[in-house]
Amino acid sequence: MKKRQTLTVRLALALSSVLFVPMVKAESVLELFTSHGCYSCPPAEALFNELAGQNESLIALEYHVDYWNSLVYGSAGKWEDPFSKPAYSERQRLYNFRELKGRQGVYTPQAVINGKYAAVGSNRRQVTAAVAEPLDGGVTVDVVTQNNQYVINVHNVNDDASASEAQVWVVRFIRSVTTDITSGENKGKTLENHNVVVSAESVGSVPKADSVQFTASIDSDPNRGCAILVQDGFQSPILAASKCPG
Repeated sequence: MKKRQTLTVRLALALSSVLFVPMVKAESVLELFTSHGCYSCPPAEALFNELAGQNESLIALEYHVDYWNSLVYGSAGKWEDPFSKPAYSERQRLYNFRELKGRQGVYTPQAVINGKYAAVGSNRRQVTAAVAEPLDGGVTVDVVTQNNQYVINVHNVNDDASASEAQVWVVRFIRSVTTDITSGENKGKTLENHNVVVSAESVGSVPKADSVQFTASIDSDPNRGCAILVQDGFQSPILAASKCPG
């Protein structure tokens, strides 16, 4: 009896450093390029939030571009989007360079699905059809929490000559935020945004037919979340993805 108790205690101690939280396997990724300075963007943001709420396996990320910040809208002036970053505008331009299917270009609101297909972000029919297509990049990714960190395990099963290294991104976002717009095209509106990206950090790459483990810090703010994107080294397509536990 004493021996059994000792084994139980040892097992409990071994597991105490690892917190297993149910992980939602991502079947598709929806990226919305938007701006507070864009009059036609709020309907796309509403559709984005609706689709994210309906499908737990969908990773939805809202990137605020910066090229609207300097545009003056008559007497309403201009509005500098507080969530915009040049890096997000550059990400959108790189997608355009990769010649995605659908409606290419650099515009708002633009939805990019799985790094493969582009559409006007408010086009319900096209966006809904695109997010129904699953990721199929030959890569697996899983995330657990351990010692107050995210542990990210990625396996790139591609081994053909045409396959490239898979880049691993940790994308952090604000789950929900409300902003009063005092100038620009949306002057006088109160906009509610969801899954607003605040940082996108590359933590490394995974060679063909290889497995690599990465770690990332955990944000203690309950209104913050993150997602892991495993993407072709040239940005398109997205090969696999996972929501961070919690």
